[in-house]
Amino acid sequence: MNSMFFMKTKNLILISLICFSLFVFLRPSMAEEIDAQKLLKRVDDNLWANTKFISGRLIIDNGRKVRTLTQDSWMEGVERSYSHYKSPAREKGTKMLKIGGKLWMYTPRTDRKILIAGHLLRQSMMGSDLSYEDQMEDHKLSYSYSATFEKFVQFEGARCAILNLVARDKETTYQTRKAWINPENKTILKEERFAKSGKLLKRILFKDYEIIGQRRFPRTMIFRDMLKENTKTSYKFDVIKFDVNIPAKYFSQSILKR
Repeated sequence: MNSMFFMKTKNLILISLICFSLFVFLRPSMAEEIDAQKLLKRVDDNLWANTKFISGRLIIDNGRKVRTLTQDSWMEGVERSYSHYKSPAREKGTKMLKIGGKLWMYTPRTDRKILIAGHLLRQSMMGSDLSYEDQMEDHKLSYSYSATFEKFVQFEGARCAILNLVARDKETTYQTRKAWINPENKTILKEERFAKSGKLLKRILFKDYEIIGQRRFPRTMIFRDMLKENTKTSYKFDVIKFDVNIPAKYFSQSILKR
């Protein structure tokens, strides 16, 4: 009798220890699942600034040849941005101006500016894997999307949380996204963007993170248009400056000329 009582007590203690261990080890995952939106906001806080200046290169590989475009870009909030292409000769002097939801493009070959709107925004920008809409995009994901936690996975040597993002606005181009985020340093390593139908449209890798000021920022973004075969566009950020003063003329249509 005493032996049976001892065995039952021992089993109860063992079950209690197992339950306690599961509670301790699973609790962080549950907490991170609940804090998916908070994690996304921390990623935004790391990447986003009131103003930015970027000098970089678009390396476009269409599967047959590779060409490189160099550009300088100035961005203010989510509403205004201006880009000036410096090379190669064919694109030199091309300018793009975004104000609100409108995008104008100036080409020196035609010496005129055009408004890119509607379905044209979704076309390939200069033969790259980015659309004009992708180029315009500079908003906080935590503001535009609701996030939920899916699971943890190993990705490029880091334990990443996969977040499922659903657009708050039905007019948003990419209604859903997936983001692979390292919770330890609040960096995004991979993103997938989907159409309303659920079809995968774009895959982006974020690489070569560096500490720049108070932020950890990727020096390279690799875009793949999943509707094309054997193509990719690498966006290399050679110079990055945050919270810079930007002349007002950079956000005026008068800058769209020779």
